[in-house]
Amino acid sequence: MKQTPERGRAKPASKSAKKPVAKGRVAVSEKPPRRARRFVAFLVGVGVLGAAGWIAVLYEFADVPEPNSIATAESVVVLDRGGSALGRIHAEADRVTVPLSQIPEDLRHAVIATEDRHFAEHSGLRPTSIVRAAIANALGRGVRQGGSTITQQYVKNAFVGNEQSLTRKVKEAVLAVKLERARTKDQILEAYLNTIYFGRGAYGVEAAAQTYFGRHVRRLTLAQSALLAGLIRAPEAYDPSRAPETARARRDAVIGFMLRDDHVTVGEAEGARESAVKVRARVPGGTAPHFLEDVRRELERRFGARAMYSGEISRVTVTLDAGMQRAAEAAVREVYDATSDPDVALVAIDPRTGAVRAMIGARDWGARQLNLATQARRQPGSTFKPAVLAAALELGIGPETVFAAPAKITLKTDGKPWTVANYDGHSEKSMRLRRATELSVNTVYAQLILKVGPDAVVDAAHRLGIRSRLAPLPSLALGTADVTPLELASVYSTFAARGVQRDPYMLEMVTGRDGAVLFRADPGSTVALRPAIADTVNDVLRGVIENGTGKTARIGRPAAGKTGTTQDHADAWFAGYTPDLATVVWNGYADVARPMRNVRGVAAVTGSSFPARIWKTFMRRALAGMSPAAFVSPAPTPTPTPSASPRPGLSASATPSEKESGGKN
Repeated sequence: MKQTPERGRAKPASKSAKKPVAKGRVAVSEKPPRRARRFVAFLVGVGVLGAAGWIAVLYEFADVPEPNSIATAESVVVLDRGGSALGRIHAEADRVTVPLSQIPEDLRHAVIATEDRHFAEHSGLRPTSIVRAAIANALGRGVRQGGSTITQQYVKNAFVGNEQSLTRKVKEAVLAVKLERARTKDQILEAYLNTIYFGRGAYGVEAAAQTYFGRHVRRLTLAQSALLAGLIRAPEAYDPSRAPETARARRDAVIGFMLRDDHVTVGEAEGARESAVKVRARVPGGTAPHFLEDVRRELERRFGARAMYSGEISRVTVTLDAGMQRAAEAAVREVYDATSDPDVALVAIDPRTGAVRAMIGARDWGARQLNLATQARRQPGSTFKPAVLAAALELGIGPETVFAAPAKITLKTDGKPWTVANYDGHSEKSMRLRRATELSVNTVYAQLILKVGPDAVVDAAHRLGIRSRLAPLPSLALGTADVTPLELASVYSTFAARGVQRDPYMLEMVTGRDGAVLFRADPGSTVALRPAIADTVNDVLRGVIENGTGKTARIGRPAAGKTGTTQDHADAWFAGYTPDLATVVWNGYADVARPMRNVRGVAAVTGSSFPARIWKTFMRRALAGMSPAAFVSPAPTPTPTPSASPRPGLSASATPSEKESGGKN
């Protein structure tokens, strides 16, 4: 068929035709001079030859990595603040090499389907993946995306490391090709499966099987094999003990990959997906297991899991005081020792630095790995009232301000009624704010927050040390917003430090295998309250222990604090401090907020009962040997005055009502 020219295509210009030049312009050649082109071509050629020569030399002399050349897991020694051994953070199983014949086909197929489905076909590299990764890296302006085969992953782990550079990627590619020519696919897969990292310090499939399931790799089920294969890409993110739903979704995705590649039947896939995700709990080695687990997470966040378990990190000095920790554990045991008893969280902070000196995350690590001191949020009840008091003092509402103190009061908030009642129906015609704090009178504090404004209370609480989100609601006065014991301890530590807020911390120093200091704590501080305001709060809270609901917590030296009990006795708190140490104790049932009634002969647990007893026992022992420190006396306060007017949009009026709302003391 005769071809016709494409419509609209310009005819080629003749060789003799010249491009017209506009008047006033100098004609410029469209091509660089021939000599310059030759020079550029020469440089490119030299570069290509040089790169090719470098790659050839690298290929010729680089050793093929052996499995034993990969660093195995090593323990990190944890020292307390005095330098005494506190425990170890370690891999939960040492790496043990097993032959490919003892690794189940399900696990082999799961890993290949997830990490490198064309493993049997390529020669160490996947060109399409490399191109795709190169494009992604170019768009991201850096070597960020992998496209690595199983062979490349093994080479990276065994030889070239994780440095993000073009040189490293070239070395990885060259060695992968050389390895493929020197070993069989089965040998490469065996080496890979015996060295890949699965999290928790477990290198290799045998260590991973022991770590997560407590069994030999040859006994793994299809579902367990899929879960392990899913961990390789991001062990911490997919750890079932940390993110059970995410781990299950990842496992099911791996099963889907296996089904796609015909490694399992539909029935087998469905059966595996229906099985529960169950793994062994992490087991820290040493005292204060919940504290050590928090330290481990912090180290992994700062340095990465590989650095922890490959020997890069050797020693970690933490803020914990071993003597205080033993005192905390003994104080809890002396009050609660039965499985049916409520759980306990305790945090002690040095107000002068923010260092955590003692921590109880739960009564029994074996029964509960969740750290109730740092990870569980519960309502603080009346232990939140000092934040309201601080906000009021900042606005000029002094501790001698007089309020009505009926047993029950109905107030209006934005035009809506809000009814608050006192614990045990306590009622007085009028009461100073100081006395209302000592007796934890809800009806007074409900009026107070309406005069101060919830927004001002939220601001004060955040400045004092609360990091959880707080909704600016009047019910904050009754402690209805969820916080952690660590956050509450930070608030009371700020009071003890005369208004200087220091974020709690646990790591003091981290050193590497060569003794080099990799990290040293440098705690900062901010002024949350003026010293005069903090001194007044301290003076008022001293009255709680001397004359109020906290009499049970008297320790024979100057101390301040506050009791707290939430609705229906679901949570009970005692938060107290001296100038040297701030400690918070929480009691409750961790699984669900249920009433603590008829516990060890006590009809209903309150902050003034078991929490105050634990606090008192601990503080006496923790401070033994220290000279009593005195609080700074507050400046003289004004004579009693009526309470100030409420904020706009909020009003207070004492009226009878049958409806009750709000928390208890």
